[in-house]
Amino acid sequence: MAVDLRDRPVDEVVAEAGVGAAIGLKHVASLLFTYRCTIACQHCLFNCSPKRPDVCVSFEDGVEFMRQLRETDRCIHIAGGEAMMYYDEMMAICRAANEIGAAPHFIETNASWCKSEEIAETRYNELLDTGVSGVLISADPYHQRFVPPERRERAYRWAVRVFGEKNVAASNVSLEQLQELREIGRDPERVAAYSREHPPRFVGRAGEDLASASPDRPLADLADDPLWHGGNETRHCRSEFDADDMWEIHIDPYGNIQTCCGIVIGDAHEKPLVEWMERGFHTDNDLVRMAYEEGPYAYLDLARSRGFEAREAYPQKCAMCWEARKFLRPEYPETFGPAEIYDPV
Repeated sequence: MAVDLRDRPVDEVVAEAGVGAAIGLKHVASLLFTYRCTIACQHCLFNCSPKRPDVCVSFEDGVEFMRQLRETDRCIHIAGGEAMMYYDEMMAICRAANEIGAAPHFIETNASWCKSEEIAETRYNELLDTGVSGVLISADPYHQRFVPPERRERAYRWAVRVFGEKNVAASNVSLEQLQELREIGRDPERVAAYSREHPPRFVGRAGEDLASASPDRPLADLADDPLWHGGNETRHCRSEFDADDMWEIHIDPYGNIQTCCGIVIGDAHEKPLVEWMERGFHTDNDLVRMAYEEGPYAYLDLARSRGFEAREAYPQKCAMCWEARKFLRPEYPETFGPAEIYDPV
């Protein structure tokens, strides 16, 4: 009988099937290295930008968080923001994590750093030497608005050479296609149409910049909206907060544990991530339990009780949640945070 790869340890899955397949089979957990980024995409759920504080995870925390993430048996990556802005700091953490068997499986990047053939070849080989298996490279109108086509093309080409195609979670997009994405991203009308056809979750900058491009729908019609990573199309948001069902989980530079952007569900300094997962994130936090059991309708009711004037319609369940959370954040900053996600720049 064939063995289901999902039942195999993640390192074996990566070795046999590659990073791209392992992401889907084992799901992911990430070290959110920084909220700072080289660009400011309109669809960014974390509201990252070059104007965010010059902060990345410390060396000690980074190594410890990598160890905690590795205990989940998920496909582990370093994300952001743009972690390559802090290349030396990131490499130091990767080397130390590799020494304890906790190297990330891949790095997520927007390719803005990939300014030459030499830089691409050198950095990828250095990452490979620290135990990193592959890379995820973004390509869409939001990223390409800022990132020149040749940098993304170069980043992909060298990634395939160094890591192998199965370890590059990215599409092979031509320079002509990248230029077309760039033109869409720089045209307000075309990017608005693109967001309607391929809607992101309207949280963070997406909630501020793109939600208005989509038509509003009555509150009752939003209950069946899918969540960030799909999940059960129901009123509640259980699949985003249940340790067995959640598709992705993050630890940010401050030790905040998040799965749905901007809802802090634990502290990796207080106890290890796997202990939080085993206990259940909703057991000790009333606000997390509200989302787990009732979804954003509970946040809307709470906000209304505090004076929030809710609209009769929103374009998306996540958009409704985002508006309610923004209102509630001053009263509940420890759960609705950190500031980088909520504060405009």
